[in-house]
Amino acid sequence: MVATQLAKGYSLINKKKYMTQKEIKQTARLMEEGKLDLKEWLEKRIDEDMKRLGFTKIETTTPHKNEQVSSPVSGTITFLKGVSAKKAAAIMASRRGKTIRDYEGLLLHIPHSSTSFPSESTHSFTDLDEEEKLLIDYYTDELFVPREQKRNICSVVFPYCRLYCDVERLVNDPLEDKGLGISYRRTVDSDYLPFEERSFSRLNEAFKYYADFHADVSKRIVEMTCMNKILLIDCHSFSALPNLLNPTPPDIDICIGYNDDETRPYTKTIDNIVQFFKSLGYKVGINEPFSNSKTFPVPVEYHSVMIEVNKRLYMNEQTLDTIDRFYKLKHDIQSLYNLLLYGQKP
Repeated sequence: MVATQLAKGYSLINKKKYMTQKEIKQTARLMEEGKLDLKEWLEKRIDEDMKRLGFTKIETTTPHKNEQVSSPVSGTITFLKGVSAKKAAAIMASRRGKTIRDYEGLLLHIPHSSTSFPSESTHSFTDLDEEEKLLIDYYTDELFVPREQKRNICSVVFPYCRLYCDVERLVNDPLEDKGLGISYRRTVDSDYLPFEERSFSRLNEAFKYYADFHADVSKRIVEMTCMNKILLIDCHSFSALPNLLNPTPPDIDICIGYNDDETRPYTKTIDNIVQFFKSLGYKVGINEPFSNSKTFPVPVEYHSVMIEVNKRLYMNEQTLDTIDRFYKLKHDIQSLYNLLLYGQKP
């Protein structure tokens, strides 16, 4: 089972075919017999995938000095693309002892902005009830993505409604029990039946789009981290009205979330983001009421932070129209990028 999940997970990076059933059974048998170390197997799979993508593996024995890292770890693995091992080693050596800016690239991850359904679906936005419509992060693609294309700011926007497929969820997500997993399903009272089960996709239909999207984002992260340190910004909005995800909406404007693992942004970066929004008059929550940030299992180093904005700042949730303050919020959000990339305040 473990071998099957790992094989499928790493295959998503390159959208290559899964391991054959024979390979899966053989790998699982060797693990069970203690003849194959799981860690070594994982490292081998990673090395093979990265080599196939044209990366060179460099192990640094001297920690990189960075103002934001309080206790850098030596012996880290770095992958550089399109260069020989000799040149890669020279690049890494030249970076030692120098201060490197926090991030050289931003990846904007926008999973919940769409109201569309796939062409093969028999459902549409008009099928959603009022509670379900509150779950959509309207206009977050417009709020977060710059109109003019920028070399060091990329975006990935899921093209379909989260009620059809929620790409933010985990496989076997705890919210599955509430019907709010990858495939949405919910039981409600009905005028004609004792109850009605509402769903807009079968799990196997949703998972197809889920797997494809995760493969695309994973590949984008790997491409962007060839030579740069990147920050993934998980872009969301939340309802100011009681809803299925949050029956008691908080009185805050912006929520900042992050994970307590290797994807956690530098402490100074988190502080800068919080103080940036506070200085503009916004009420800011940290990992409250929403916590953590979306990550993807790729064999490269990157950080991730979630930014959730209250819909009351930019839209009317009854009419679904934007309000005048929409453009101010958009300007404020996108001004943050200059601070993260260049240390420039608006």
